[in-house]
Amino acid sequence: VVGLTLDEGGIPDTAEARFTIAERIVAEAARYGIGPDRILIDCLVMTASTNQRQAEQILRAMSLCKERLGVKCALGVSNISFGLPARPLLGSVFLAAAFGAGLDAPIMNPGSKRFMDTVYSYRVLSVEDEGSTGYIERYAGWTDPYKIAANPAAAQTVSTDTVPAAGTAGTDGNDDPIRRMVVSGRKGEIAAETERLLADHDAMDLINNHFIPALDEVGVLFDQGKFFLPQLMASAEAARVGFDTIKRLMPAGEIADKGKICVATVKGDIHDIGKNIVKMLLDNYGYTVFDLGRDVDPQEVLKTVRERDIKLVGLSALMTTTVVAMEETIKLLHAEVPGVKIIVGGAVLTPEYAKQIGADYYAKDAAESARIAEEVFGQ
Repeated sequence: VVGLTLDEGGIPDTAEARFTIAERIVAEAARYGIGPDRILIDCLVMTASTNQRQAEQILRAMSLCKERLGVKCALGVSNISFGLPARPLLGSVFLAAAFGAGLDAPIMNPGSKRFMDTVYSYRVLSVEDEGSTGYIERYAGWTDPYKIAANPAAAQTVSTDTVPAAGTAGTDGNDDPIRRMVVSGRKGEIAAETERLLADHDAMDLINNHFIPALDEVGVLFDQGKFFLPQLMASAEAARVGFDTIKRLMPAGEIADKGKICVATVKGDIHDIGKNIVKMLLDNYGYTVFDLGRDVDPQEVLKTVRERDIKLVGLSALMTTTVVAMEETIKLLHAEVPGVKIIVGGAVLTPEYAKQIGADYYAKDAAESARIAEEVFGQ
């Protein structure tokens, strides 16, 4: 039996809550004569790019399951690095930490040299590779790829000329303070600067000529692989603080509403990180976004579209098994509200498959969803 540490409330944030779910799984399995030795618990890896503290909780949850329940444990190791550069580097370090916490069955790419280097090394330290036979066979002719040349000038280096360092993005000479703060994700300073600029700038001018171009620039950097998910989120958060300041200081109705959008993770799917990022970004672009949450029934989406006069719907699915629900939702919306446009996204989707299930648009990431929204609403 494979048990996942999630329930109707989704994936818990803490190790203790994950362990409690695992405990219930083991107890239920016992009713059917299935002992702990036949159970594999997956404590579910969440990406460090959106919540770094989750890594520690995942490892602790696994240790609790091993120590108190006597089960085997599995983890989808590569999930930890989603949205970050050099994914095998981070993933292999997490794999080593997971082995130390008691991991039995890593779900990983066996074709990754860095991952397999970690596996072979750990097998020596855990005495699974007695006499280090397998390790020696694999690495007898090993040449250190990290060895620094005697002449430092001759050492191979990776250019960072085109990659903004942390905290330096947006400092390339452009004197627009809003642009600098959004691109570099400096939310602590942006409220005061926004308030200062509102003294002699129209609110919509500030939004359209300062905030939106800055967000567009962040989207381009993200597309080019020069920005990564944590930077995208930091920029969106900085922009949100600025927009909140404008809304707080400006009279109601002075800020134009660019259009209504609803977003949802489809029925049966509890993954919502991507959807949440899309909502945050679309909010910043000036759209009114209704977030229906996760595991949303197609009829609930239809009800919201009708009641709120929605013109654009964003649907997310990260599991192959829930793409069926996505297709069902799309068919229902197109049949009942022919004018509505639908964007789909998620790790299991491709542009081809999105077209196959009837979607109007496929967004590979949050930045793309903002560009699609501008196309749909003619802005």
